[in-house]
Amino acid sequence: MKAKRIFKKLHLGFLAAGVTAALLVPAPPVAEAGIWGTVIRGAIGAVRAQGKYNGLKNEILAMGNSPVVQKKLLDQDVAKRGHDPSEEDLALVDGVMNQLIERGDYALAANSLPFRWNVNADDTFNAACTAANFVSVNRGLITALHGDRDELAGVLAHEMIHGLHQHIAHDMAKEAGIQTVAQSLSGGALTSYLTNILTNYNTAKNITATSEKDADESGFWLMASAGFNPGGFAAMTIKMPDSRAESIANPDDHPETSNRLKRGLKWLNEYSLGHVEAKDDTVLIDGEQFLTLAPTEEYSAGERACLVAGGLAKGFHDHASVSGWQFAKRADGVMEFLNDGDAYRHLKTAVQEANLGEKLQALVDAAYAGDKKSDRRESYLEKEQERREKIDNQKEKAKRNTKENVEGYKEKSLTYNALELPGLAVHEADRLLACEPNDEAKAWAHAERGSAFYQLDMYDTALAELNLSASLAPKQARTYLYRGYTHHALADYDAALADSQTAETLAPGAFAANLRLQGMAYDAKGEDALALQAYRAYLEKNPKGDVPEKYAELIGK
Repeated sequence: MKAKRIFKKLHLGFLAAGVTAALLVPAPPVAEAGIWGTVIRGAIGAVRAQGKYNGLKNEILAMGNSPVVQKKLLDQDVAKRGHDPSEEDLALVDGVMNQLIERGDYALAANSLPFRWNVNADDTFNAACTAANFVSVNRGLITALHGDRDELAGVLAHEMIHGLHQHIAHDMAKEAGIQTVAQSLSGGALTSYLTNILTNYNTAKNITATSEKDADESGFWLMASAGFNPGGFAAMTIKMPDSRAESIANPDDHPETSNRLKRGLKWLNEYSLGHVEAKDDTVLIDGEQFLTLAPTEEYSAGERACLVAGGLAKGFHDHASVSGWQFAKRADGVMEFLNDGDAYRHLKTAVQEANLGEKLQALVDAAYAGDKKSDRRESYLEKEQERREKIDNQKEKAKRNTKENVEGYKEKSLTYNALELPGLAVHEADRLLACEPNDEAKAWAHAERGSAFYQLDMYDTALAELNLSASLAPKQARTYLYRGYTHHALADYDAALADSQTAETLAPGAFAANLRLQGMAYDAKGEDALALQAYRAYLEKNPKGDVPEKYAELIGK
């Protein structure tokens, strides 16, 4: 482990000087526009024309694109709210977030970070995403949702959209525009008190609430695309606390909870290609009542209706014909259908409890027969294809071989390795390779991949990556230093020393870690005098460095 710590110091030494971090505060509250909305929107346009909007937005985007800032935000969350001690809660959030990340249909901008998250010990119903794509999840949210994966996905997809769409940067820049205009108005016809009220109200209603609505809708399609039950969002809103009371002096910046439920049910119907509805405790298929749900200890009747309807919606969405449902009656009379995926769990339980397998098959048969007589299915899927094309276009922007993209991925892959986050370092190195850059940048990517695999104890894989890096750019000194440590881990000490010498020749005196590598290799070879010489030189350059105890005593450390 000590050898790997050197990689952290080595990488941090490569970081650009003057990297700073600022903790972003949430944007003030917001909701809907009155006559002052027209005035404020015009003012925002004026601020944009002066370049102030873009300047502030770009500053916030830059901070949000820093792995160092992301780590500080995570550390701050842990310091303030702690860790949820439940391993079950942590595994649940990890599973949901990873499924959203790995299977969801979304685009991560080039100047955005891969997501990190913490499950904290706060017992309130909430979660939040920062501009640096760090998601904080309250333990109270998991408790209130009884650990339901699909309902939790409705929340976490919402938070991911805040990061993916870079809402904080855009909203704060717009808010600055409102503040600029407010300052020009204050002291004139308007009192300072009234100016503040109008500023807060229009910030809430015209900016933040718009982003919240976008996060709800885009989050719905993200969670559905990742394979979750599309009824999860609507079901979650039933457990969500009611919207707080508001006034013009204290506006609410989130949509009304009841409106969120209505919109979630609308999207659910759209996802089912128009076949399924949930109304209170009842589920309908093409307008015909299918079943009515009773509450359970963990779910209200309305939640169950949403989740049962979600299972039906997924079935209609994912299968172009009734054959995809695979209806088959077992010897005991129970109707089997669809697969055993978790998204169908509530549907299957309800159908079996009410013995409605045959009724379901008849209604599904009729639904597909109706589809053949209309273009309804094609019409719904056309809208979905338009959404996907927009996402694909955004993905292509992140793959463009521009200097900004290439340099950004280079720095982030380096920084994540320095922070001992090898998985995220590989993520950014792979994004760099996707840009199809020149050989020097490719070599950088493979070197960082090698460093990451070294940290993961995958030494053979690391060596292959570093060999490729050296072949692409033979004069990149750090590649040989990384490879020297990897050769040492593979007990090839002569090769480690050869790489150390190459690194020194290409970048004389640049790496204190190179001297430590020499000490490690000579020590392993039993050449104590040379090891002592190397470790002494290492400590001269890095007095706080770590050396084996027997050499530290001889040096007098």
